[in-house]
Amino acid sequence: LNLGLAQIASRNYAAADHALERALQIAPSYADARLAYARAAFFRGELDLARRRLAPLIAANPKDAEALALARQLETAPPAAAAGEAPTWRLDLGGSYSNLSLDLEPWRAATLALSRRSGDRTLGGVVEHTERFGVADTFIEGFAAGRLGRGDGYIAVGGAPDADYRPEWSLRAGGSAPLWSGQGAAVRLGLDASYARFGVGDVRSLQPYLAIDWRGRAALVLRAINTFDEADEYRAGYAVRAEIQAAEGLRLNAGWADAPESSEGVTADVQAASLGLVVDLNARQAVSLSGVREIRPAYDRNELTLAYTHRF
Repeated sequence: LNLGLAQIASRNYAAADHALERALQIAPSYADARLAYARAAFFRGELDLARRRLAPLIAANPKDAEALALARQLETAPPAAAAGEAPTWRLDLGGSYSNLSLDLEPWRAATLALSRRSGDRTLGGVVEHTERFGVADTFIEGFAAGRLGRGDGYIAVGGAPDADYRPEWSLRAGGSAPLWSGQGAAVRLGLDASYARFGVGDVRSLQPYLAIDWRGRAALVLRAINTFDEADEYRAGYAVRAEIQAAEGLRLNAGWADAPESSEGVTADVQAASLGLVVDLNARQAVSLSGVREIRPAYDRNELTLAYTHRF
């Protein structure tokens, strides 16, 4: 509860929800935790969600003065009446440059993503323009994500008009659910699935994964990759990614993958190592820098990516 209250005071509402949900798992009738859970939604301007979270408390304690006071605030508050009006929109901008071996022409990419959160649901879209070997593709994707009971799920549909090497169209879907939760860590089990139509054939992928979160201090994701390539041949691989909160507002991440990847309409076995950092400029803005080293059958690739996130 105290962790949740501290996160609310810092306007880290997603982290506050995580802490308070854990408190309510341990003690479902804990009135102070239920009230804080409702206030977290109120402070970020999600009034309907705050009312839903408050309703069980008032039903169980109809004379609770603090709960009734919050209920009155919810009835009279204008839309988005939050202490600081927590952001519901998110804008992501990114650019990357890749140097290839064998004196091959560099790759370039630019990405723009915009999403909006409403309660437990998020809708958004992504536009990614890439240039590879002198040929350009623009991939456009729309997605929806949200909570499903105690778990979460998403679906995304996209494609590249007049595609040369990106999918002509693709469908992605997946989700995760809590597997175990303790005082110091939580474990989730997830599954990502995708279907992509390329000019030379279809590529299908199924990726179960295990995510371990040490309460925001560190995280580890172990992923198994199973792919049927454009020739309908089965390929398998794996990926590991770790992240650590190195300091206040600074996160470091690293990853390794040895797995099939579909690029330029061909699936190849790729080994890749990555390093990155994310710096929170304030509660609403962050910048990230990452590097990737890939070893491919035909050439090697070194990529540098700079990205910016703004919530409003």
